[in-house]
Amino acid sequence: MSLKIAVVALTRGYPNDQSQYQTLIKRNASIHKSINQHRNNAADIILFHEGNISDLDQHYIKSNSQDEIKFVNVGKYFDESELVLEGDSKFNFGYRIMCRFNMYYIWDEVKEYDYILRVDEDIEISNFDPFIFEIMEEKKIKYLTGRFTKETHMLTNKTLPNFLIENTNLNVDKIYNHRNPYTNFYASSVKFWNNDDVKFLLKKIALSDQQIINRWGDHTVQGILLNHKNTKINLFPKLIYKHVSHDLVVKNNFLRNLTINSKYNPLSTTSGLLARLKLKIKK
Repeated sequence: MSLKIAVVALTRGYPNDQSQYQTLIKRNASIHKSINQHRNNAADIILFHEGNISDLDQHYIKSNSQDEIKFVNVGKYFDESELVLEGDSKFNFGYRIMCRFNMYYIWDEVKEYDYILRVDEDIEISNFDPFIFEIMEEKKIKYLTGRFTKETHMLTNKTLPNFLIENTNLNVDKIYNHRNPYTNFYASSVKFWNNDDVKFLLKKIALSDQQIINRWGDHTVQGILLNHKNTKINLFPKLIYKHVSHDLVVKNNFLRNLTINSKYNPLSTTSGLLARLKLKIKK
């Protein structure tokens, strides 16, 4: 029986400016070239949005894509809130709900699939194994990412461990280890996140007011749950993609996975000039 695969992203709408969709269109083309044109059972391409991509814009995006695209309006999750937000104002309410969607709501939206590949709208794939999902199924791999990343958001590091200690029985010292998946591009078993015990913990964390107030990100919450379940965060054996908005190229191969991409060298993109300089050198 063929696996059910979806390539997903939560993408933005750009009313009255279709030129803003060019990055997304390039992303879609790279998915077709690297994945779907090689598969007999093509992956579904799903674009989640807040309800602000008009029918006209959807038609424009579809007409510039080689694969069929499913647009799914998830605006119901983005209702405004009266909560007073802590921390940097650049992380507005919409950003925080985006993190909540990507850590929790998404698993209800993709529950009919065996595996998903998250490919954010600002990603361009140039080298990828289109049959990696079959390898995951055969080897019982639940999660693949391109790199590890650490949590550098001070407010999260100040508030999330305390929340976990006060509201769960998790071994926080063990699992809050800053070896989180870089979640702009990852492949995962859907069943793992919809297991009752994982879903229970996810719900407690993601749907708390504190997630919104303090801007807890999906990469750290995913890392916590994977670590708690002793589920290995694997690295793609073969991969090259560009994360356009971060001006970063992620490359996976045997040697780089032992060194640059290793869990002992988690990526930080927000800890100042030195870290950004190191990223430039590593590319």
